Amino acid sequence: MITEKLSLVIPTYRRERPILKILDSLNSQISNNIFIEVNICDSFSNYDDKKFKAYKDNIDIKYYNIKKNILASKRNFGINKSSFNRLILIDDDCIPNENFLEIYLNDFSNIDENTILSGIVLYPQEYIKSFNHIRFKQSRHFTLNNFDKNLNFLPDKIVAMNMGFIKSDKTNKIGLFNENFTGYGFEDFEFGYRCISNGYKLLKTKATIVHDEGQPDINNYIKKYYHLGRDGMQNLIKVNNLAAEKTIYYKIENNTVFQFFSKLIGIIKIIKILEKIISRLDKFKLLYIPLLIDFLRLISYMRGYIDRNLDKKNSEINKWYE
Repeated sequence: MITEKLSLVIPTYRRERPILKILDSLNSQISNNIFIEVNICDSFSNYDDKKFKAYKDNIDIKYYNIKKNILASKRNFGINKSSFNRLILIDDDCIPNENFLEIYLNDFSNIDENTILSGIVLYPQEYIKSFNHIRFKQSRHFTLNNFDKNLNFLPDKIVAMNMGFIKSDKTNKIGLFNENFTGYGFEDFEFGYRCISNGYKLLKTKATIVHDEGQPDINNYIKKYYHLGRDGMQNLIKVNNLAAEKTIYYKIENNTVFQFFSKLIGIIKIIKILEKIISRLDKFKLLYIPLLIDFLRLISYMRGYIDRNLDKKNSEINKWYE
């Protein structure tokens, strides 16, 4: 007899193989009393949806194609299409651990509609051992070793790649993910900030995913912070200026030292040289210096900030997700 029902939403683009890994993991966790609906929200990547049929009867896989290739739009579409109020969001490169569903089900039984859950993010061990920037990224997330479920956390720690909440009239009233975030960054933070401002609690869950983006490339890591400075903060200021003012990046931008260096002649060339030097150290395990990677994030963000203020035509902003 089915007693537990869940909806999962997975926004995706050109990642069919990881999607199948996610479905395999979910399939292995299904018991007779659990029924899950999985809304896969794509943008015409032409996945072979026939492969989605080879799963248990307890899984209803729905495959949608959406014209807007925007992460927030896909999440919202999947949420609005969901049949059940208990919702889990994961990204298309996030493989759930073996007890993922069990933990979420237990947590859902202990929360109300005024709670947002955000889970553990792990990176593959072979990547952590081989790449300093992955080791650094892992250190930015909470794990079982520093888990305190009674401790509320701030919006800058919320991750939509592993999130759960109960859909309600209140959710609809405050709104879902803002679809004006067409580039990279801050849509998770803005959603979390808006939730807290409307009386929600942000709590941790032990539900765990392994975030596997494929072979790590520190240049992609640099690119993220460049886009954060060029597109992300600009979007956040327009969408929710109060939320923007609470970020560390807003404070950095208005720091006199940051302003001074960002206006130096030739600073872009200097930043690009520094980015190359630091990125070449990424595989040297003995040179793991967190402050150096923090500095890399800062200068890459500065480069994006400078380009934003030069009012260059932003031809890449809508192509970030691609």
